[in-house]
Amino acid sequence: MKDIFCSYYTNSDEITSYMVNRLMLSNNDVVLEPSAGEGIFIDEILKNDIPVQIDALDIDKKAISTLKRKYQGNSSVTVRETDTLLDEHLDAFGIPEIWLKKTDTLVDTQLDCFEIIGGHYDKVIGNPPYGAWQDYEKRDLLKKKYPGQYVKETYSLFLLRCVSVLKTGGRLSFIIPDTYMFLNLHSKLRKLLLTSTKIEEIIIFPSKFFPGISFGYSNLSIITLERTEKEVALDNTIRIVKGFRSVTEFQSLCLKEKLPAHLSTYMLKQSDVLNCEQHRFILADTSVTDTINKASTSLGDVADVVTGFYTGDNKRFIRVLDDNVKGSKGYDKIDPSLIFPCTSISGIEDVSEGYVPYVKSASSNRYYRPNDEWFVRWDKESIDFYNGNKKTRFQNSSFYFHTGVAIPMVKSSKIRAFLLENRVFDQSIVGIFPKDCSKLYYILAIMNSDIINSLIHTINPTANNSANYVKQIPYFEPSQEIMDEISDKVKTIIDYYRQGSISDGETLHREINIFIKQIYDKCL
Repeated sequence: MKDIFCSYYTNSDEITSYMVNRLMLSNNDVVLEPSAGEGIFIDEILKNDIPVQIDALDIDKKAISTLKRKYQGNSSVTVRETDTLLDEHLDAFGIPEIWLKKTDTLVDTQLDCFEIIGGHYDKVIGNPPYGAWQDYEKRDLLKKKYPGQYVKETYSLFLLRCVSVLKTGGRLSFIIPDTYMFLNLHSKLRKLLLTSTKIEEIIIFPSKFFPGISFGYSNLSIITLERTEKEVALDNTIRIVKGFRSVTEFQSLCLKEKLPAHLSTYMLKQSDVLNCEQHRFILADTSVTDTINKASTSLGDVADVVTGFYTGDNKRFIRVLDDNVKGSKGYDKIDPSLIFPCTSISGIEDVSEGYVPYVKSASSNRYYRPNDEWFVRWDKESIDFYNGNKKTRFQNSSFYFHTGVAIPMVKSSKIRAFLLENRVFDQSIVGIFPKDCSKLYYILAIMNSDIINSLIHTINPTANNSANYVKQIPYFEPSQEIMDEISDKVKTIIDYYRQGSISDGETLHREINIFIKQIYDKCL
């Protein structure tokens, strides 16, 4: 179930059982459930028949009322609805108790006190909300409370908050999207986790395992950690497991059985992860990891890597070639008489309505885009509108109409990079503009290679190739002679594609692909 607070309730016995198993509950533990929801984790904890104190928090009043009714009928558990979590009784209970509180976990003042004293809870378990919209006033509050953290996404703040109220030696198990492991926005969170906790295990699995959810942009993960001192944290080795085909395979982890052969296991020392660029978790074989970590030059050092234009009202200002173009639904078709040659960001001269070719989507071919499928309005009246419209993003305009390499921001299994010439490009396109123009065709070659495809998927396994990640691709050059040879082959491929000789172009691409792999292998 998902509610207005973006709470995805955990309705999987295998998930709840695995997570509670990882807590290693002991008699008289004080347990926090920071987003209690329907009480699924509480139910699993109570099955263990171990006397514990559970503080169940939720921002939703209805959820707290539901939990109160649910557990009042349980004769073996005392249920209290309370306005404070601090009470002398906490140290003196003899039977299982559940204390319920309606509160916003992220700003609760009692949790602030627990953080100040160095932690209060022995165990924390949760499925915090993710993707919840924070209004601008709330964001300002969270920015002040969690400086340097990414406040537009709620799950990371819940993780940070709950680590802060754990006692030293306390354990936490959270189910959250895996994006905290890779995205630049979460680099400070990763640093905190790596230096103040022992991350025991992270399991990564498809979001479809989680009933009612299917993310297109990431997988889900369960992270289990223990709060500790920095020296101990940096000496710890994390086990990361991915490749699950069924949620029932979690049982192998609980029972410490031999894992199925299709699962991939990575053992990463926390100090090594901390020393990686942006403290990123790199899940790949040794050769790929070494390529990322040992490269002294990145693509961003030799090229400007930027995203493009947004009109602010695409259906009004963008036209499509015909109805066969992918994503064309709702767009008007272009009148060919309104297409004009123009390479100026000031707009088309002396026309009331005019359009220029616009790069907005992926190319069906590598290296060369055969047809213009999209067109953007570019007369002076429209340019004036763009410049004055708050929604328009006239970003990186100095690169419009320049020659470079384009890749779509949305990932596919294989990157198809293509030549970008005399075009305005959309914000959904990442443009790569070499600082030395002589390297244009070589960069076009490497961006179509298997090794670069593997690297970009490792650097950022989520669904987007945003410019900030493309910049981090390791860059190696061969001798000038070999680079010239590769560039000549790329020009030949483009000629083949212009002539419609796709098979000849693909044959030559395979030769270049081998060249690029040899270059990258040799540079390590």
